[in-house]
Order: sequence, then structure tokens, then C-alpha cells
Amino acid sequence: MSLLIGFDDTPPGLDALALGLQLAGETGDPVTVATAYPDDEHGLMVAMNDRQWVDDVRRVAERKLERAREVVGERPDVELRTLGPSSASRALHELAERTAPHAIVVGSSEHAGLGRVSPGSTVERLLHGAPCPVAVAPQGYREHARPVRQIAVAYDGTPESDDALDVAVRLGRALGAGLRLVGVARRPDQALQSAVDEALAALPADVHAEGTVLVEDDVVATLAELPQPRPDLLVCGSRGYGPVRQILLGSVSTRVIRRAAYPVLVVPRTGVRTDPAGARPRIAQPTEEAS
Repeated sequence: MSLLIGFDDTPPGLDALALGLQLAGETGDPVTVATAYPDDEHGLMVAMNDRQWVDDVRRVAERKLERAREVVGERPDVELRTLGPSSASRALHELAERTAPHAIVVGSSEHAGLGRVSPGSTVERLLHGAPCPVAVAPQGYREHARPVRQIAVAYDGTPESDDALDVAVRLGRALGAGLRLVGVARRPDQALQSAVDEALAALPADVHAEGTVLVEDDVVATLAELPQPRPDLLVCGSRGYGPVRQILLGSVSTRVIRRAAYPVLVVPRTGVRTDPAGARPRIAQPTEEAS
């Protein structure tokens, strides 16, 4: 899967690079590692009037990419780019609009607890309205990155969770990973169990998957720290309101990515509901909550 990795020479930037290389490492698809300049919103006002300053911050961005080059090595499928002058979130969003990557990969806020996902302001702005899935690496991921062998999908039978499942199926095939559909209910819920069972039955024969419905009081806490075997990646849908094919975070997905103990991939809604095998398209209806 072609990936766009947002990078700066900070621990979260290195976490994003590690996750992006894990997701792309076994597929051979192209990767773009991009650093934006300037790296704050206030600098944009200066950039409008000071050419020398813009040149200086561009050179700083280029030096940051040298650190990425050291990590990437001689991989021919990786392109390094500076973007600007612009804020990081805007630059990544605009590049994604032009190049249509399968996903954008970013790091967490440096204020996140070790091993936790907590998006900072740049990531928050990028997530809202992103034109493709966005993966967020937990803090410290670079120290314990591992191949993605188990993908969990937050599933509740809504069109948004079907979108997440479609992406997880494609990613699982590319990486040779198994899928685990996870529904969470505060009380026994036969309708949710039936939705998970039906989704499993509709999966293509070559997809290895299992499903479970957990009965827990706190849905968000459960999705953020699933019981063993712990997944290598959690895929969830985004809220049903807002423009089609853009991420609009709902209350559940927002809180999950703030607390998750593993990387989270948030998927924009497509507006068309399909079964996981790609048949019988159905127009998706807006829903109030995120999947």
C-alpha cells in the first residue's frame, strides 16, 4: 500500500517512520516521507514576507530528512520530500489530495504516555477531514516495532465499520495478517453478535478472520486496550456525518485514539456500503456515533 509518512526529527516522527516502514515493508509499494516547513502555524505569517527566512526553514527541514534517510537506508521505494511553506497538517493533507496514498502515517503527541496514542494539535487537524485513512503510532513505537500479524477491527454493523473492515481486509491480504472483528457492548447484545457473525460469513475464503463480542461497561477503554492476544493494529471507522471520503472523528473514535495501546488506523466513510467481498453495494446512511 502506498503510504505518506509525516516526519520530523522528533521521537513521534521516528515512531511514525517506524510504523510506516512496518506497514509498507512487506508489500514493496512506494512510500513518501515528508517534512513540512515551517513547523508551526505562526511561521506562516513570516513566510509571506521574508524569503530568506523561508529558505532557512527549508534547509532545516532538509536536514531533518537526512535523519529519515539514515533510518530508511537504501530502499529504492522511498521518496523524501520537503513541503511548504505551510503548516504540517495542511501540507500533508494537500499532498494526499494530489497523490492519493492508501494512508497517511503520523506520530503521537510527545505528551502521550509511553506506548499510548495521543494526537497533538497537528495530528488532530490532519485527522479531521483527511481524504484517506490515517494511522497514528503510539509513543515509543520505534523501540518495539514489530511486523503486523494481527489486525483488530472495531465492528458494530454500521456502514462506517464496514468501511473499516474493507480496508482491514485489503491490508491483511497485503501483509499476510489475520483479522479479528471486535464488537463491544455494555450488555449482552444478540443484534451485535449477529452483525459480527454475518460480516465474518461474508468475508472472502482467503481471509483468515475470527470475531468476538465483548461485554464491558467501558466501550472506549476496551477497544483501546483489547485483551490478549493484543493486536498489532486497530482499524476503526470515522463518524457518519460530514463529507464523504473524509475523516470526521466521532466521540468513540476520538477517545479510542487518545487511549490506545497500539497503532490505530482511522478510515474515512465511503458513502457506499458493500459486503467485504465487494459485492452488493448499498448506499450508507449517516449514523450519529463513530464505529
